[in-house]
Amino acid sequence: MKYIVCSVLLLLVYGCLPISKPTSSVPSKVTGVNCNAKVVNKGMLLEIFLELDIERLYVATTLQGVRLSYQVKPTFESSQVLKEDSINTTSNFVQKKGNSFYLSVGMVKPQVMPAVMVLRIEDTETKQLLIKEISLGKTEKTLPFTLNKTQGQVFDNFVSRQDTLRFEGDDVPVYVYRIKQNFLPALPPMQLNNLSVSQNVSVDSFFAINSNTNFTLANKGLYFAQADTSSTKGIGFNVMEANYPRFSKVENLVESLIYISTQEELNQINNATNKKNALDQYWLQQGGNEENAKRIIKLYYQRVEYANRAYTTYKEGWKTDMGMIYIAFGAPQISTKGNQQLWTYELNAGNIKVTFAFVQKANQFSEKHYELIRKSDYGAIWYETIEKWRLGLVAN
Repeated sequence: MKYIVCSVLLLLVYGCLPISKPTSSVPSKVTGVNCNAKVVNKGMLLEIFLELDIERLYVATTLQGVRLSYQVKPTFESSQVLKEDSINTTSNFVQKKGNSFYLSVGMVKPQVMPAVMVLRIEDTETKQLLIKEISLGKTEKTLPFTLNKTQGQVFDNFVSRQDTLRFEGDDVPVYVYRIKQNFLPALPPMQLNNLSVSQNVSVDSFFAINSNTNFTLANKGLYFAQADTSSTKGIGFNVMEANYPRFSKVENLVESLIYISTQEELNQINNATNKKNALDQYWLQQGGNEENAKRIIKLYYQRVEYANRAYTTYKEGWKTDMGMIYIAFGAPQISTKGNQQLWTYELNAGNIKVTFAFVQKANQFSEKHYELIRKSDYGAIWYETIEKWRLGLVAN
């Protein structure tokens, strides 16, 4: 009887992933905060477009409880403040599309360049704070076109096969490469060897699309668009299934378990006649009972979905270094230092404090590519955290 009930766990639990609207007495325990930004050069003016992704507000219509403020500083003089202001989050110019909020900030181009906008995003209900540095010296004018959807600008590194796309800008042909391959998931944070192993990237197809013309891309994969094929500059983006960043196929649900499972366990599920039942049995074993299995299934795949939404680069978000750490440890306290993002966690009731440092690296396909600075010291806390997942003890 237990096995029969378990066989519908994934359908029932993962089918209700949209997060319930939090009440004032019961704050949300899912506290991820993420921001994507684009800077557009309009001569003497700059317009900064922001996409805010706050898990607590997935079902909300306003940025309730969120404060936005910023400082503009010279890139090489962090103590000098050129401009300081707050951003009105109740403005009619704040739009909600899907799970994300969109707004823009206009400003006169700083007299001292290059400059950086230090954006402060504070969720007053969950006490989450994200400090994001946005370069004002590097703007969209480096390319003669931008990639947009009919629903608005593309902030993420992914679009759907069902999206209507458009390269907007100068009247030029845009040359597009499609790369079909499967990138490897991130290695554990304490693994210092095999980091230099690279995968071969080969072009699957090549075609041209006129700018300012609507089009769709039916084939999944990594795409790279250029106006000048003799240059290395271009726009990289992934074409995904319509339900991405959420997973619904059993194959994807199993594959994303790699961080908390053994290869033997994954092989056993993949080789099973009924993979769905085998996956249910896996989670029941981790949870210990049906109720706890439902809880950790929901928690794990919520984190996978958020990692896909927030950290997709040239590969799926769950496969990136940031996605791996987010899935295992949850929402961090985030700060920035130069080209680094620092993620801090207080674990074991605050008795252990650990910080993961991610360095932004140049990448032809994505400006959101960060690599974790791996340390052997992370081994103990990593194994302890994974063991909690395997014993069904991870808290929300």
